[in-house]
This record gives sequence, C-alpha cells and structure tokens, in this order.
Amino acid sequence: MSTANPDRWSWFWCVSLVRKKKFFSSCDLISRLWCCNITSDGCIHLSTLLQQNSSLTHLDLGLNHIGIIGLKFLECVCFTYRLWGCAITPFCCAELSSALRSNQNLITLDLGQNSLGSSGVNMLCDALKLQSCPLQTLRLKIDESDARIQKLLREMKESNPQLTIESDHRDPKDNRPSSHDFIF
Repeated sequence: MSTANPDRWSWFWCVSLVRKKKFFSSCDLISRLWCCNITSDGCIHLSTLLQQNSSLTHLDLGLNHIGIIGLKFLECVCFTYRLWGCAITPFCCAELSSALRSNQNLITLDLGQNSLGSSGVNMLCDALKLQSCPLQTLRLKIDESDARIQKLLREMKESNPQLTIESDHRDPKDNRPSSHDFIF
C-alpha cells in the first residue's frame, strides 16, 4: 500500500465535495479548505473544480502553502479571498497585482501572515490605486515601524478612499466568516 501525498489527498477530497454538491453548500466547501495541506500543485486541480462551482462567492485557503500558482484563484469570480498564512512572498505580488487588476468582483482580500515586505506592498499599491479597483477591505501583515510601508499605505488610502486596510494583529479564526456571510 502506498501513501498518497497531501496534494493527491486534497484533489480527492475536493472532487468528493464537488460531486456531493447536493449535500455541501459553498460555505461548507470554504470552511473545509482552511489548513488542508493544499500546495501549489494541489491548486491546479482545485482551480478546475472551483471554475465548475459558479456559486462560490468566498474562498478561504488560509494556512495552505499555495505560493504563486495558487494566486491564479483570484481570476475566479469571488468576492472574498482569505489567504492568511499562505506563503505569499514579495515575488508573488506581481501575480497578485495582476489578478487584482483583472478581478472586478473582489471586495475583501486577507493577506495576513504573509511576509510581503515593502516591495510586495508597493506592487499591490500600484493595482489598488486604480479607480477601477473594487477592493474595500485589505488585511496585511504590516511592519508598523517601516516608514516605506506606512507611506505606501497612506498613498493607497488617498487614491482609494473606500479601501479599509486592516493590520494583522488578530487571530484569523476570530474573523472567520459564518454561514450568514455567504450569498448562495
């Protein structure tokens, strides 16, 4: 008997959820993707499944090391992405910035516990300064002693006044969506 790797298990698990869509709402699917050992390889399969579920409005991939490939999810039509602790680095922010420019539905983005640094925040800032960006809430791991990051955050707020930027000092479990937060 061989042992399957975590990506293979996450693929099997996600297929099972989608095939049982009569029994699982999108809320169930989302709550089950938090901390599921999904990596960038698993995201390739998961992306295919998510494209089949057009009713999905919120996606929580927190504590999965999805990396740059996982950011392709932002091309799906969701209103909320929770990518808390997903190993997103400054290098990934170019892809993330591109996704922010193309996703006209995204209202909430949680990037807490990802070390974006000033270069990553700068790339996000370029996308968020656009008037066409609908994002209303952005959650970041912020080094409040870094003057460059503070300046970038002020610039984002000035050019995008409807944007709320939250610092990542809370446990994300305290901020998990409940079933009444979802639109079916």
